[in-house]
This record gives sequence, C-alpha cells and structure tokens, in this order.
Amino acid sequence: MDIENSGNKKFNIAVLEGIQIMCRVFWGPDLDSCRHMIEGIFLQSFEMIPGKSEKGKSEKKSSFILDKINLIINGFQSYHSFFEHLNECYVRLFVNNKEGITAPLYQSCYEFENAPMMGESAIKMKNRFLSKGLSMENLIHEPPDHLAIELEYLFFLLQETSLDLDDDPDKFISNEAAAFAKETMLPWVMVFNQRLKFANEDCAFYFLSSGILVLLLKLIAGRE
Repeated sequence: MDIENSGNKKFNIAVLEGIQIMCRVFWGPDLDSCRHMIEGIFLQSFEMIPGKSEKGKSEKKSSFILDKINLIINGFQSYHSFFEHLNECYVRLFVNNKEGITAPLYQSCYEFENAPMMGESAIKMKNRFLSKGLSMENLIHEPPDHLAIELEYLFFLLQETSLDLDDDPDKFISNEAAAFAKETMLPWVMVFNQRLKFANEDCAFYFLSSGILVLLLKLIAGRE
C-alpha cells in the first residue's frame, strides 16, 4: 500500500469513527465514553479529519472547538464526576426542563415553529430504514428521526461503500450519503447547534459537540 492510499484509508476510518462518536454523544453519556474522554482517546479521530480535509478557516474552527471541548474535559478529576456532569446537562437540555426543551433531538421538531414529534421527518426516516431492509426493533423506544438514529443511518450509508477503504474520500462518500448529510441532516442540525449556543453555559459540551458535528456533516456533504 502506498503512502497516499494509507492516508486515505486512515481518513475514511476517521470519518466513520467520528460519526460513531457523535452518535454516542447524542444518545446520552455513558461511563465508558466518559472514561475514554478523560483518558484523551475519545476524540482522537477528529484530530485526523481536519488536517486531511479542511483548509483555512474551517481547519482553525474545528481545532478551536476541539481545544474547547478538551478544556472542559480536563476540568474534571475523574470520569465519574464528568459522567454526572454530562448526565445532568443531557437531562436539562434534551429530556426534562421546566422552562421547556429549546433544542429537541428530533428532526420533526424543526419542520415549523412549535412542531411536534413524529412528523413527516419521522415517517421519512422509517421508510428509509425499511427500504434498506433495516430493523427498527432496537430503536423502537425513540422516534426514527432522533439525531443519533439519523447518524446511525448515515454510518450505514457510508459503510455500504467502505468495502475498499483504500479508495479516495470522493469514492468513499457516496452520492446517497452526501445527499442525506446535505439535504436531510445539515439544515436542522445547524439550527439545533445555534439553539444550543444560547443554552446554559455550564452545558457547553453539547453545543461544542454539535459544532463539530456540523463540520463533519459539511465535509460529508461536500460543502467546505
């Protein structure tokens, strides 16, 4: 394998791992993920992606966000205390807030102002799963347009074309995956990111993580 192909393979793997990381983040915190973050290995894939794919302002922005996330992580002495912090933030931001949830994790909620869950976006996601012969049984506890479920579907689309990870990124990222990232996910995830910007500063981890996700989706969508 030559050096260029080796680099492409690492980049492609990093993109897949990046989607998995974001999926784990937005399913909610778990002790293993928090331990890996404290150990400094959870976000390593994102350190590979910017240098390979982005130039100028985009590269600086992603590096800046990663530095801010690591600054938050390094402020905790143990992964248990970090888990407790993220769990409290996750509940406050996405599950139960007496003032209301300003940044729901469901695409349907962004179709129009005060849109409810289980709208047209949820129906479309269910049909996408069915068209690919994918089972929703393990995801039935959440609507199909949950952010983490859409990320799992995007992972599936990319994995479909990853039989030969030595291919260049343009071949690795199929037209279907790029279209799904650009047309389905990016519009509402960008709004989701902006809503989190004005959430409690104590919960900045999720705003910063959604910023990294926006950059990752733009990369997959082919928008620099």
